[in-house]
Amino acid sequence: MTRLLNGIWTMRRADESEGIPVKIPGSLYSALIEAGKIPDPYFGENQYEVGALSDTDCIFERSFTADKELMACGKIYLRFKGIDTVAEVYLNGKLVGNAENMHRTYEYDVTECIKSGENTLTVKIFSPVKYIRERQEKNRAWGVNSTMDGFPQIRKAHYMFGWDWGPQLPDMGIWRDVELVGVKGGRIESVYVRQEHRSSSVKLAFDTSISDISSDKLRMDIVITSPGGEENLISVSANKSEISVGCVITNPMLWNVRGYGKQNLYMVRVMLFDGDEPVDKQEFNIGLRTVEVCRDADENGEEFCFKVNGVKIFAMGANYIPEDQILPRCSADRTRELLKSCAAANYNMIRVWGGGIYPDEYFYDMCDRLGLLVWQDFAFACAVYNANESFSENIVGEFIDNVMRLRNHASLGMWCGNNEIESAIQYWGIPVTEAQKQDYLRIFEYLIPEVIRRYDPQRFYWPSSPSSGGGFDESSAPHRGDSHYWDVWHNLKPFGDYRKHIFRFCSEYGFESIPSIKTVEEFADKKDWNLCSPVMEAHQKCDAGNEKMLYYLAQMVHYPYSFEGLVYATQLVQAEAIRTNVEHMRRNRGRCMGSLYWQVNDSNPVISWSSIDYFGRWKALHYYAKRFYAPVLCSVDDTDKEKLTVNISNERMTEFEGSVRWRVRRNDNSVISQGTVDVVVPPLSSVNVLDLTPKLTKLNKDMYRDHYIEYALVQNNTVISGAVCMLALPKHFEFLDPEITAEVDRIGDMYRIAVTAKKFAKGVCIDFDGFDCILGDNWFDLHGQTYSILIQSASLPEYVNENELRSRLRIQSYYDIIK
Repeated sequence: MTRLLNGIWTMRRADESEGIPVKIPGSLYSALIEAGKIPDPYFGENQYEVGALSDTDCIFERSFTADKELMACGKIYLRFKGIDTVAEVYLNGKLVGNAENMHRTYEYDVTECIKSGENTLTVKIFSPVKYIRERQEKNRAWGVNSTMDGFPQIRKAHYMFGWDWGPQLPDMGIWRDVELVGVKGGRIESVYVRQEHRSSSVKLAFDTSISDISSDKLRMDIVITSPGGEENLISVSANKSEISVGCVITNPMLWNVRGYGKQNLYMVRVMLFDGDEPVDKQEFNIGLRTVEVCRDADENGEEFCFKVNGVKIFAMGANYIPEDQILPRCSADRTRELLKSCAAANYNMIRVWGGGIYPDEYFYDMCDRLGLLVWQDFAFACAVYNANESFSENIVGEFIDNVMRLRNHASLGMWCGNNEIESAIQYWGIPVTEAQKQDYLRIFEYLIPEVIRRYDPQRFYWPSSPSSGGGFDESSAPHRGDSHYWDVWHNLKPFGDYRKHIFRFCSEYGFESIPSIKTVEEFADKKDWNLCSPVMEAHQKCDAGNEKMLYYLAQMVHYPYSFEGLVYATQLVQAEAIRTNVEHMRRNRGRCMGSLYWQVNDSNPVISWSSIDYFGRWKALHYYAKRFYAPVLCSVDDTDKEKLTVNISNERMTEFEGSVRWRVRRNDNSVISQGTVDVVVPPLSSVNVLDLTPKLTKLNKDMYRDHYIEYALVQNNTVISGAVCMLALPKHFEFLDPEITAEVDRIGDMYRIAVTAKKFAKGVCIDFDGFDCILGDNWFDLHGQTYSILIQSASLPEYVNENELRSRLRIQSYYDIIK
């Protein structure tokens, strides 16, 4: 039985006598903000004022009553699912345990010190800033720039000490549930489900650990319920600590990655009985599937490809970071909306980056349901570590806790040791001792693999990202393993440089933009709407990030003379940059088998690489992702302007039949030449279907500045995919006033926005004053036609009616930044 101890506690800093209320899960910053003691750290330059609060220890305390039923249990434990980070735990004035890792679950036996009636629980949390400072002075450990010096010394989410997209707010608190656990007869410690797939069946083995056995009448029932409601029951005696039982599922309904089949889930219910009395249970879902990472040698080196249920998939998605710098602000609803947005943009994979946390159960539950395969980093990034005996023991406990917690999820595709540490040691020229280099090998090529071998042997493990397989063997090789590519952006290479490389799997690359004006309003007064203002610079954490944005804008687009125009231009350029690389990688399906751009989300309102900002607003990039990650993609390779090639990438499990339609248009939308070609594309393939250049006899170089090519892939009179090919940069193109108009009407439970442009309109962006909504399409191009977008009325605020929608509608296009 469990008794939740969340709710209202008292929090005080160690140098103060008076406390304030804090809602647990909660933290120093969440308590002070809620009590009005400090301003919101995300507004203006407040982050610099409040950061020093972490220099002082904090005390969290509450009273609770232990009921008779709980006190009648043979064993009583106090369980913390997350303490951030270094702490002492007292019950009724007695020290019951310590904590030193925010990524671990801590459980203390309090059978002897809990009492009937009122009890007092006290958690003293020590300053993480003092902790790392003291240890850094004794034995330095390098960590990446933009962070607090010494962050690798503590097992705390690295990003809390700052990153190149997040402020330095090293919070402290109780960030996950606290509960009392009463045990009678025995309890289920863990259940691991192993799968053996056969031609028409799956053999399941349930490896179960039972602890605190105090009865000889224990029985365990396991009920497996299929997606169709059919049940399989296993019942065994449970009078020993380790039990392994199995069953065979005939005609299994497999779980598939999104886009390749259904996400069938089987419910598993494990119940422990003492005689006829239920004493414990665990319930969770599993998916019947196989996941491999293929690394076969080929003519181009060595493939790196996810193979799910025997199908080699092209991975499409992005990198995920923690959703807030102040973790108590996170919620299941917020995470679900973010992941639904990932699915809406046709993701099939998401990488949990190593500088953050191991997410909550609801993250993986949602990925299970949505069919998002998870690349899971262990919580290490861009640092070196001093792995002495106590540190090693600590992290091994962390590995075991999280592997056991997450291993039954269908969506968990692989484990990865860390982010960028192998390549940093090998190529970055960082200060690292020989002992630290050996500690790296010990952690990531011995300790973690041993935990995986013991606790999750059916899961693939990869030592670092990027890597070619470990051992400092060409960790950034483009022809094998996974790659991070940052020459476009950090090294100011042009977009065309993407096309010079064909990576086997590109797990990081990215480009920055400014978030929506509505988001800027949340952290800056209008007087600060200047990219070089102190407030805007406080919300740009990338070294020379603003300079890089302006550099790329100068290469691509007209100079925007308003701040609103600047926001628009940065988002458009970001989207075009990532589109360039994704289309190139998908054209090379087979050699390249994965694209995970950096990054999907933000942890605070900030100028960053995200495609969805802190408030859940889609940037241009996320609408572009919905198109360039579509199951069937039509793109034009215009690397050589003298040889334009139309390519179809078909990620469906079935053959695609349709037609490619192309038109050469003037800037006023009039058509000077056009054509249609029927195409058939095999499943899971990428095919060049048309050399367009011979068709363009009426188009010459002198016309590039006022002519462009519109192309579309059509099936059953429906456009499946399409875009434009501009042979001149936008800044050199002679845009005319598109004369955009829009009509709004209601159709049943939907609103329709019909947008019309008389002339070529690039990057048409729709927004509304005063409220947000996610549109079926946005940031699209128009060619003289009317294009309708539908909005579910239920997705809008209750006060929004047809007139409100019409009056609050705002439409912008590229022409608005130059007129």
